[in-house]
Amino acid sequence: MTESSVTESPLYRVIYDDIRREIESGMLPGGTKLPSIRDFADARKVSVGTIRHVYNMLSHDGFIEQQRGRGTFVLSTSAESDVVSRKEKALAAIDKMIDDLSSLGFTTREAQIFFELRLRQKEDMTRPIRVAVVAATSEERSIMAQSLDTVRIANTFRVPFDDVLAHPGRLTAGYDLVVTPERLYKELKLITPDHIQVMPAVLELSQASASACMDLPAHVTIGFLTVSLGFAEVLQDSCERYITEPLQVKRAVFGNPDVTRGFIDQADVIALAPDYENLIDAKETAIIHEYMHAGKVFIESEFSCDKGSLLYISNAIERSFRDLRESLHS
Repeated sequence: MTESSVTESPLYRVIYDDIRREIESGMLPGGTKLPSIRDFADARKVSVGTIRHVYNMLSHDGFIEQQRGRGTFVLSTSAESDVVSRKEKALAAIDKMIDDLSSLGFTTREAQIFFELRLRQKEDMTRPIRVAVVAATSEERSIMAQSLDTVRIANTFRVPFDDVLAHPGRLTAGYDLVVTPERLYKELKLITPDHIQVMPAVLELSQASASACMDLPAHVTIGFLTVSLGFAEVLQDSCERYITEPLQVKRAVFGNPDVTRGFIDQADVIALAPDYENLIDAKETAIIHEYMHAGKVFIESEFSCDKGSLLYISNAIERSFRDLRESLHS
């Protein structure tokens, strides 16, 4: 199963499109207060992480505004200024620039070259640091990218490790930094150009997920249900550090609703991949919710980059950001 086969219609995109349509149609007028993330998640029967991701996307795209201490509000879609007037002012400014350059003896073609050069320089001066998040599994890419979402001066790009192995030159496509799980660091370092820094990230299980593992009784059958086969081992190793009683273990991957349903029936407890709702299709999400409501025991695993890794990577991003600005001004 490939990553593309499970991301054609992720749940977060469906919810995002629903809210966006309601805003654009006027069903949710400007100033409307939206439910809290937790209340919305309960209403839609999805995870808090899914709704947080949807709200972040809507905020980034200018549809809502999240105000600390007050809540989340729909932004007005009406234009606050006269678009025609702004266009006329812009054209007048360009005409003046062309006249000024003509008086200095430059042709219109030369003026175009200068203009495009300056635009590129301005874009580089304001752009965030481009971070390639490289991992063998979609789960690991999701964990690292979400951890780095807190670094505002960084844009993350999820790159499958197999793609890099097949096309090492892909990492030269405009990336400033590369972040990868610790277990892939040495191998990736060997094939990454010297001018691009490669940084290892240690992934750790959340305290809540660790506690859920510690509370498991003896002799139950635990099933590790993941999106990528390679992540099943990562999830199992992480959980077993906190499991003190002997258990029977099974593994399976999402991708076939009938297989997923049969696998859940065979295990007493199911440990789910992190961010699974954003990585699988709606049919399998519905199956998980069905069993949850029926009382099946699930461990919804949560991972993040550990604090040391995140601090190390954040500092490197800030250095790259400063170095880039200094090079553009020199």
